[in-house]
Amino acid sequence: MKKSLILLPLLYIFAIVIFFILMSPAISKEVENDTKQLRSHNAEEDYSFIEDRVDGLWTLEDGMNKGEFLLSVNAKNTHADRLYFRLMHDCETINVLTSLLSMKNNPKIERIKQLYVSTHYLKEYMLVHVPVVNKLPSEESEYDNDAWIFWFDLGWYTVSTIKNWHNNINEITFSIQHDALFKANNYLDNTQNSWSTNGMIEAIDRAVGVCIKTNIRNQEVLNN
Repeated sequence: MKKSLILLPLLYIFAIVIFFILMSPAISKEVENDTKQLRSHNAEEDYSFIEDRVDGLWTLEDGMNKGEFLLSVNAKNTHADRLYFRLMHDCETINVLTSLLSMKNNPKIERIKQLYVSTHYLKEYMLVHVPVVNKLPSEESEYDNDAWIFWFDLGWYTVSTIKNWHNNINEITFSIQHDALFKANNYLDNTQNSWSTNGMIEAIDRAVGVCIKTNIRNQEVLNN
């Protein structure tokens, strides 16, 4: 009986040791998973840059293609006709885009493939490329009739050029000319638009910062 009482604590200790030996891989795996989740969460916090759109303020969001960053602001005339700055993955080049919504019932619109139009951006003449015109069917929109979205590609510029171009300007103006090149009034309800520059420079700086940080992170992943 005494021998049994003496052996009992030893059996408990032995059982505890065996338990920890058996459970050690599971505990280690759980700690590893928790560490990975923590790192993932921290990465999401470090690189979470998408901002909510705010009226009259430039904000930052994910780009149209991988490695791009999109800055935009709503229009003052037609809200949805935003002005977009596409920051490329080199963190130095910006493509300027905008759109105009048209409700014109002109059958020729559907046949438009690509064209060039005379415009004024910040009162400066520009020959602008229209790469595509998207149809917006009435059943997919809030409009009673089919609508058309004309896209305007205003070209490619360096970050410094964009900043200097819009320095000390509160409002960006854009207009399409009705001329022999493009009879704008036959295709567009509205040939003018304007946007605020509120927060533009700050948004560009944020986008460049995120772009550089993302490129560094991607390079670290490749190196590992």
